[in-house]
Amino acid sequence: MTLSSIDSVTCVINADDLGISQKVDEKIFRLMDQGHLRSATLLMNGATVEEAVRRIPDYPHCSFGVHLNITFHKPLTANPDLSPILDGQGFFSEGFNRDHLTEPVRRAVFIEWSAQIDKALAMGVAVSHLDSHHHVHRIPSLFDSLGQIQGHYNIHRLRGSWTVFPDQGASYPFGHPKAHPCTRTTQAFTALHTFMQHFGNRHSRPVHHTWELMTHPGSPYDGDTDLLQGSWKEKLAFPVEIISFNTL
Repeated sequence: MTLSSIDSVTCVINADDLGISQKVDEKIFRLMDQGHLRSATLLMNGATVEEAVRRIPDYPHCSFGVHLNITFHKPLTANPDLSPILDGQGFFSEGFNRDHLTEPVRRAVFIEWSAQIDKALAMGVAVSHLDSHHHVHRIPSLFDSLGQIQGHYNIHRLRGSWTVFPDQGASYPFGHPKAHPCTRTTQAFTALHTFMQHFGNRHSRPVHHTWELMTHPGSPYDGDTDLLQGSWKEKLAFPVEIISFNTL
């Protein structure tokens, strides 16, 4: 595909962390009400996930996935093999060393991720896609667990690898998470604000047609809500169609 052949860009704008707090949930659902985003991923061990799931039937035009998690809050499973990636209080540790992901830990992660998806399904969520908290699904040593999850639950839509990086900050040196042969991703992935840094000047055009743009409405570093509610599309040199993962 050449630059001149792109008539428009199709974007899945996904809100991460639905179910983490009431503040985050309210901002996500408000943006959905306003038509600014059509996709979100649920943090199944979040404090307000039950309340968030109860509201999902009001948004049949949106897709809802699971935000696979091994770096925040308490696990759903009481598996002693998770202990190398837990802190002293039994909570997931954000800063765990990847050397801790031994074979027993990887098996325990598979069981924990399965429990997170099982909880979503038991609550009636039609799980459309998978991504993860702090991008842990892109850690190569967890690809086998991820592929087993995808195959077992028949969930093939997945967040891909970073395509456009922030000018500053982490470089996310992980792998490409096509862990299952039937995996479907957008052609490109980045954060919404990074996408605008690169293309929001009415001159630059991307080479990829389908994008996932990550957002974090309501988070302490939220700049996405104001951006989405503003005139961000008018700053681009190409039209944008917003879809959900269900139509990818």
